[in-house]
Amino acid sequence: MSDIKLNRAADPGAVLFYGLIALLTFAPLFWAGNRPLALLVMELAALALLVWRFWSPPAGGQRLFWPVWTFLALLFLLPLGQLLLAPFDLWANLPGRSFYADALRQASGDVALDWRAISLIPTMTEASGLALLPPLAVFLATIQLTTQQIVRLTLVFLGIATVQALLGLIQYGDGPDSVFRFGNTLMGDSASGTYINRNHLAGLLEMALPVGLALLAATVGQGRPSHASGGRGRRGRTFRQWLARFSVARLNQAALFGAVALAILLGLIFTRSRAGVIMAMLGILLCTLTFSYRLGGRNVYGLIGTFTATGIGLAGLIGLAPVLSRFTLQDPLEDGRWKIFDATVQAIGEFFPLGSGVGTFESVMRRFHPADFPGVTITRAHNDYLEWLLELGLMAAVLIAVWLLFYVRQWERVWKRGEWMQFRFVQAGAGIALLLMMLHSLMDFNLRIPANAVFTAFLAAVFFHRPLEEEQRRSSRRREETGEGESRPPSVPPIPPENQANPFAG
Repeated sequence: MSDIKLNRAADPGAVLFYGLIALLTFAPLFWAGNRPLALLVMELAALALLVWRFWSPPAGGQRLFWPVWTFLALLFLLPLGQLLLAPFDLWANLPGRSFYADALRQASGDVALDWRAISLIPTMTEASGLALLPPLAVFLATIQLTTQQIVRLTLVFLGIATVQALLGLIQYGDGPDSVFRFGNTLMGDSASGTYINRNHLAGLLEMALPVGLALLAATVGQGRPSHASGGRGRRGRTFRQWLARFSVARLNQAALFGAVALAILLGLIFTRSRAGVIMAMLGILLCTLTFSYRLGGRNVYGLIGTFTATGIGLAGLIGLAPVLSRFTLQDPLEDGRWKIFDATVQAIGEFFPLGSGVGTFESVMRRFHPADFPGVTITRAHNDYLEWLLELGLMAAVLIAVWLLFYVRQWERVWKRGEWMQFRFVQAGAGIALLLMMLHSLMDFNLRIPANAVFTAFLAAVFFHRPLEEEQRRSSRRREETGEGESRPPSVPPIPPENQANPFAG
């Protein structure tokens, strides 16, 4: 017994599994990692996960193909590439640097200027590059786990989102002076959880909602395949077999996932984030279209079940419509957001194709600040894509295009005919959640918040994971195509020439 416990403790997959639980749980606790000390803890934990993942990878872990490795390498190494040094005269001729080069020449006087990093502010680029460690570690560690471990991690993720939603509901009901706001005085009229900004809590909850609905759809009416009933099929099932689908355990599980989805939805509504409620409505619509005819894996309720699920989904959308117009708050920057977009596009044209350097957005935008937008410091573009294009230039556009290609291609693998098992539902829910976050990033900067970046990386690993059975089928198919593994008769060694003659012949 002690040997079994020792082997479990030393299992590389178990170490990654519990390490991910710790990192995912810690990520939102201290202002969602949006403070130096909290981010430092996350980076150290991510570094430990990466070392363990490469030093002692789990047996049978998923093998990533070279396009994925290339994408991840570029994503992590591009900020480091912007730290490379160039002679000052060459640096001054790079796109967007001449303005700063003239200022440096005037400030230095007769002192010769030395080499400079490609990034305008190397320290900010270095810090931003290190901030990529947690999401990178979460993706690489999660992709190595089994489907059972990933489903358990998904339940942990839903538990984190549910706690945040319930905390937000308590904050809203307790008022702006609630002790449960932990000193956050910026969001006194809405729910914010342990986040500083209500829109970023909405970003977490809008990602969790499709995953919760996916597990609910996978649980409702789930039963054994039709061949388990003696091959009689759907028409030949007895009343007892139909009643077995409504066992107490299954009803409790479905009720639990339904309560989780409802709590997450209510928490999202009480963030009073317009973008969050819009994403929730879109998420409910997409989940309705995706899961209404796959309830329990095969939609054991038939056409009536499809119509019922569709009606419930549409009713939810209709109920959220007045919430959007009457309950949510208008973003104070909504009128000025387009001015920020215009100024950011102007800056992109100035620094394209190299970019100004990761983490330099706020400093660069002081030069391009709109004259008719006084009294505001532009710290973010409120559009992650524009901010990436400014800081990384052409390579940001390439990475975005490659990511979209990967995303669409993966939907072809996930969207298959036949019976869906629970993990397929989880993958589809994760894919919908990623789409919502991609759309929300057009109007906000959720991916700049460390906790939401980590959760997005986790959902990306879930969505792109290939179950072990699929890997085994692919490997066996390759062996069949190449002829490997076929049973062949053992090769017969040739007869030596001296033994070929019959000594008893005439």
